[in-house]
Amino acid sequence: MLIFFISITKSFANNPEVNKEANSKWLEWKKDATTTINYRPVINSDLIEIKAEVKLDSSLSGFLLFLLDTDNIPNWLDNAKESKILQSPNNNTHIFTTEFHSFWPIKSREMIIKSRQWQNDDLSIEIQIENAEGFTQKKHTILVDVVFAKWLIIPISPTEIHIEYTFIVDAKGNVPTWLVNPMTLKSTWNTLKNIKKQLPQSKWQSKSLANIKEM
Repeated sequence: MLIFFISITKSFANNPEVNKEANSKWLEWKKDATTTINYRPVINSDLIEIKAEVKLDSSLSGFLLFLLDTDNIPNWLDNAKESKILQSPNNNTHIFTTEFHSFWPIKSREMIIKSRQWQNDDLSIEIQIENAEGFTQKKHTILVDVVFAKWLIIPISPTEIHIEYTFIVDAKGNVPTWLVNPMTLKSTWNTLKNIKKQLPQSKWQSKSLANIKEM
């Protein structure tokens, strides 16, 4: 599964070693009745780690199929231009490319990722996301580095789920620091709100996945 929100950040050091246990405590950026976004600085870097949480009206299958609908991704993923699946080695593994719009002074970014999902005994679903190796980005784009990204989807009822998405992404290239954190956090918030609005009415709510057990 895809997906994540592009983090317009740049690394302070080359290939910073991310030690999540040593990072600072979470700081709240924004919150409402259903959605929370927290962040914290990454040690030895000027990257930030973001944790986004939201309650959604959806089945587990409905949410997973919604993420796989690449034609619809630009309608909810903030600043996304286009997305497509490059390969699906099996039902639980997918390789995606997503291009993001450019705007001054940010050049077009492209994210090429491999996502692998599994369902736990408690019916929760985890999706691990990492850079996909062996693929070349488009000539006009800068390839984003996924330092860390993970979904946790917890069923609350047959028609309601809780989503936790944690990620650290380095957009590479030269980006003015005054654009960095506010843009990333705002983009994440907009994406969550778009999902919350569109997901319950999605056609995928009437579909199911054979390999997913619902509550």
